[in-house]
Amino acid sequence: MKEYIYAKCNVFTEYMQVPDELKGEFESLCAEMHSLGDRCTDYYQFEELFASTGLSDRYNGLLARCTPKPVQMTAAQKQESLRMAKEDFSAGDIIRDAADMAVTELQQEALTMRRKKMIEEGAFDDYTRITNKIDDAARAGKFIFNKLKKK
Repeated sequence: MKEYIYAKCNVFTEYMQVPDELKGEFESLCAEMHSLGDRCTDYYQFEELFASTGLSDRYNGLLARCTPKPVQMTAAQKQESLRMAKEDFSAGDIIRDAADMAVTELQQEALTMRRKKMIEEGAFDDYTRITNKIDDAARAGKFIFNKLKKK
């Protein structure tokens, strides 16, 4: 458990520049994390308590107020980055993607309008109940079919 908590705290020391005015908060947070870890039997319990006690929010908030340390890229990483930047994008691919997005937006808008109209007319509850019954029947049918298929 100690190694795991050390690794979480190490994110700040290895990858972030913690401003002087936040160092006390950082040290307090790490001490509380270690104290919590001492009470936990496994990683899952720690993570559950880490989230529920608000330490996770404090951790993420502190992380957001720190600046990432500059990272030196290797020659291979620089070359890969340059290759990706120069990669040709097909105009057809871009047009197809834009058209797909437009169609999706129009479909969503049409569904929203239908739903609003059904709500205004008082039919939405009936529609939802009937749809749920159909879905339940389909699931039951698949379940029975799979059971019979296994025999």
